[in-house]
Amino acid sequence: MKSLQVHFAIGWALVLVTLYLVGYYVPGSVEGIGSSYLIFFFHFPSAMNCLNLFIFAGVLSALYLVSGEPRWEQLAATATEVGVLACTITMVTGSIWAKAAWGVWWNMRDPRLLSVSIMWLVYLAYMSLRGTIEEPEKRARFSSVYGVIACITVPFVYYAIKWFGVISHPLDIDLADRAMVVTRWFGAFAFFVLYTAFWHLRYRATQRRYAIARLQEGFADAGM
Repeated sequence: MKSLQVHFAIGWALVLVTLYLVGYYVPGSVEGIGSSYLIFFFHFPSAMNCLNLFIFAGVLSALYLVSGEPRWEQLAATATEVGVLACTITMVTGSIWAKAAWGVWWNMRDPRLLSVSIMWLVYLAYMSLRGTIEEPEKRARFSSVYGVIACITVPFVYYAIKWFGVISHPLDIDLADRAMVVTRWFGAFAFFVLYTAFWHLRYRATQRRYAIARLQEGFADAGM
């Protein structure tokens, strides 16, 4: 339990450093959208880390299919849960930024927005699938196959701008500026530590739930 507390403490401390960089290192406002652009430094870290978590989930799902080790499937499931949280934050902060930058909350013609929303729905379906199958081995097998296939959505989201052009997702800020680069990538690292702390927490909770289920099965088999 102490390791989890340390993990969270480091994560929140790094997020506080990110807040300091946003408040005192990058420009306080940019022409056209003012200070509203600062939400980018929370949108970008969540976007990058939801992709990271979904990739982890896909790799861990594949490891389960190869080895049959339940631990891999549990790690994949909990990575997906935290990835969905990060993806939800990405869409909420993205909508707030879109309203400030483009005057609309959501533009369905934008390929990145559309691809992110599809990815979000795909992983919500993954969570729904796990919730509808009661038999543990069957649930793990079906979920793992789905988790590997769902990973296909990650490169579509990541490369959407490159494939369809920057004009489809315009940015009116200079992201090449040193302060912008340092702040957004430090923020991505900070949120990676924090999101993996949530993953750590969810995995521990899942392990305990499975342990309780095994005890209940043992008591049932013993007629207790």
